[in-house]
Amino acid sequence: MKGTNEKRLTRGIAVTIAIVLAIVILSIWQYRRIQENGTIIRRTNLILYQIQEVQNNSVQYELSIKNFQLTHDSAFLKLAADSVAVLPARVATLKTLIADQPLEQKRIDSVTYYVNANQGPQAQQLLTRFSRDVRQLLEDRRARNQNRASQLQYVLWTLTAAVIALAYVTYRKNMIDLSRGKMIRERLRQSNRVLEEEVRLQSVNLQSSEEKYKTLFNKSPLPKWIYDEDTLRFLEVNDTAIANYGYSREEFMAMTIADIRPKEDWERLYADVAEIRRHPETNRNGQWRHLKKSGEMIDVDVTAHSIRFEGKNARMVVAHDVTERKIHEEQTRRLNLDLARRAGELASSNAELERFAYIASHDLQEPLRMVSSFLQLLQKKYGGQLDAKADQYIHYAVDGAERMKALIMDLLEYSRVGTGKESFTWVDTSEVLKEVGDVFREKIISARATVNIGPMPTVWGDKVQVTQLFQNLISNALKYQSEAPPVISISATEAETHYQFSIEDNGIGIDPQFFDKIFIIFQRLHNKSDYSGTGIGLAICKKIVERHGGKIWVESTPQKGSTFYFTIIKKVNS
Repeated sequence: MKGTNEKRLTRGIAVTIAIVLAIVILSIWQYRRIQENGTIIRRTNLILYQIQEVQNNSVQYELSIKNFQLTHDSAFLKLAADSVAVLPARVATLKTLIADQPLEQKRIDSVTYYVNANQGPQAQQLLTRFSRDVRQLLEDRRARNQNRASQLQYVLWTLTAAVIALAYVTYRKNMIDLSRGKMIRERLRQSNRVLEEEVRLQSVNLQSSEEKYKTLFNKSPLPKWIYDEDTLRFLEVNDTAIANYGYSREEFMAMTIADIRPKEDWERLYADVAEIRRHPETNRNGQWRHLKKSGEMIDVDVTAHSIRFEGKNARMVVAHDVTERKIHEEQTRRLNLDLARRAGELASSNAELERFAYIASHDLQEPLRMVSSFLQLLQKKYGGQLDAKADQYIHYAVDGAERMKALIMDLLEYSRVGTGKESFTWVDTSEVLKEVGDVFREKIISARATVNIGPMPTVWGDKVQVTQLFQNLISNALKYQSEAPPVISISATEAETHYQFSIEDNGIGIDPQFFDKIFIIFQRLHNKSDYSGTGIGLAICKKIVERHGGKIWVESTPQKGSTFYFTIIKKVNS
């Protein structure tokens, strides 16, 4: 708004000045016209005066002649002669005044002719008419000059008004300029005060920052120093560097950064310095070896960046001793190598053991079948023909062969649970449980068991082994039942990395001291006459779960049932 008002005032002053100049020019032009007209009026008055003189001389000449004729007095002739004598001079003067008027000069010539011809009336008539015309012209010129004078007066009044307007606008502009100048000066004073306050605060903050910087630099738990990029000499070191490296501050100030490095690293150091000089703004990070005053060699992580220090191009360095870390890393690397070697040996041993178990169990089946077959034939042919003791021995031999066959089959099954994942696919566990339910349908009906199954997920695994896992756990829940009809509840929950399954029963339960023992191969908690089995089922379950990246455990109270839990990890998308 202030800018708009200022523009308007400036335009007003310019317009007013233009009007004043126009009026001044018009006034000068009008004044010159009035002057020119006044000159013409004065000349017209002279012409009229000369006409009057010529006319008076002519009348005087005519009266003198008439008086002489009446009186014959020679004095009148003398008067007539005098009148005639001055007449040519007056006529000449008149003709000079009307030199630019040819027609009027002819009229004067006619007057002269009539005077010389003693034709006074004709001369008087011409002079009277000429005098009347000149008077009329004089009146017209006076009226025109008066009109121009009035116009000039109006112009002067207008000029006066324009000058007053210009003076007012200029005054207003000056007042506004003064007001704005005062306002600007006040703002400038306020800005100066604010600037002074900011400078004061900046100075305080700068001093505070310098103090904080010195505190952070000197009290840093890591060694720090500043060195000259040109000479590589130390310019400043903190207390931690002095304490860790063993050099005094004066010793540091007399050294270069090459003096704390082994000579075999100098070539790399100077190459790094050359790279820094080509790219001074680059921050540098790297691992170096440093020498302490005691001669001890340490490994350090170094971070450096460019700064200005005491007017010099310098770099600030932070050194972090990583000697212990590198020792631990080397030890970890060696341990990992040893662990990998042992894992390979263990995997090879397990593979050989599995092959041995498979071959042994497979090869043992043939002689076992022969023993079992001949014992059964012996029992059929000679049963009841021998004494009771012989029949008992034959029964023990047949039962032992059958149990041996069961153990060999279970061992063969255990050895088949491999470690490869080539057979893995998406497995719908709800479909798996339907299949297991069909397998145990008759057993569930005969035991009057109730099986409750919650929502089941789809997992990534070996379908045959997942089926065997559920089959073994449900079989145990049906086998180790209490006096009440079995109630089996199967559920699953989802976690971030895995699915957790639970199979809960209301059976005889397990003493907590045997929680770990039950997952070991061939470990039994009950007499074979009470509960059948070889004690390998839960060991197979444990091996299947571990193959699927999970774990298995049990929670139980004797005579209050058991809950078996196991997890299967989720597939990681690659």
